[in-house]
Amino acid sequence: MRVYTKTGDDGTTGLCSGERVSKSHPQIEAVGTLDELTSHLGNLRSMIQKGPMARELMRIQETLILVMSEIASTRAGKWQQKEDIRFLESCIDSYEEQAGGFTKFILPGGNPVAAQFDIARAVARRAEREVIKCEVVRSDIKKYINRLSDYLYMAARLIDKVFEETMKTNNQTITQELNLEMANSIIERVKAYAVYKGIQVVIAVVSKEGNPISVQAMDDAFVISYELAVKKAFTAAALKMPTHELARLTASGAQFEGLEGMLDAKIVTLGGGCPIKVNGKVIGAVGVSGGAAAEDIDFAQYGAKWTEGV
Repeated sequence: MRVYTKTGDDGTTGLCSGERVSKSHPQIEAVGTLDELTSHLGNLRSMIQKGPMARELMRIQETLILVMSEIASTRAGKWQQKEDIRFLESCIDSYEEQAGGFTKFILPGGNPVAAQFDIARAVARRAEREVIKCEVVRSDIKKYINRLSDYLYMAARLIDKVFEETMKTNNQTITQELNLEMANSIIERVKAYAVYKGIQVVIAVVSKEGNPISVQAMDDAFVISYELAVKKAFTAAALKMPTHELARLTASGAQFEGLEGMLDAKIVTLGGGCPIKVNGKVIGAVGVSGGAAAEDIDFAQYGAKWTEGV
C-alpha cells in the first residue's frame, strides 16, 4: 500500500465518518495541532529516555491518539477521560510540591529539556484554542488539553529546579582544580545539548595547564574532530580566552600574528574552545568540534557555564 493516495490533492480530507471536509476545517486543524504536540512529546521522551517522566509522556501520547480519533469521528471512543484527567492533576500536584511556587514570569531557555517542555506547552495551548473552535467536541477533551498544558508547564519548572540544584551541587564541589568527575559532568552537559541539536561532536576538557582530563566522542562524530577538540581546549586554557576571539589577534599585523604555527601547531583559531572559570580564574577549558563554527562555539560556551555562579 502506497503512502500517497492522491485523495487529498484537492485540499480535502476525510473524517472517520467518511465525510470529506476541507483540510482547514476546525476538526482537522485541532487534530493536526494535537499531532504536532504528540511529536514534540516524542522528542522529549527520546531526550529523557527512561524513568517516571518518560513513562508519563508515553501515556499522554497514547491518550492523545485516542483524543484525536474522537475529534475526527465526533463519537465518544475508548478514552477514559476522568481517569486520565485525574492522572494529570496528580502529576501536576506532585511537580508543584517538588518545584515550589512561582510568583514571576518564567523565561524559557534555562536548559534544553525544560525549553523543549515549554515549546510543547505553547503547542498545547494552541491545540486548546483549536479544540475550542470545534463545537462537536465534548467538554472533557477541552478540560484534558487544558490540564495537559499545566502539566507541561510544571514539568519544565521541575526540570529547571533540578538542573539549578545540580549546578549548585557541582559548583560547591569545585576547587581551583578540575578533576575527572567534574570534567565528565561538563562533557555530559554538552552531549545532552548536542543530542538536542542533533549534532555529533567530540568534547575535550583540559586542566589549566592544557593537559587533557577527559575526551569523549559521540557516535558518528568526525575522526578529525577528536584532535581539533583537544587543540581547541588547549588553546583556550593556554591563552585564557575563547578560540574564536583569538582569530582576530593572529591576523596579519595583529598582536599574535603567526601564533597558530608555533608550539608544534597546538594552537588553533577555530571557534569551539572556551576557558572554564571559577571566580574569574581559569581552572581549565572545554573544546568542542564536529558542528559548524557557530555550533561549536555555542556548545563550548554552554559547557563552560557549568561553573556559572561560582
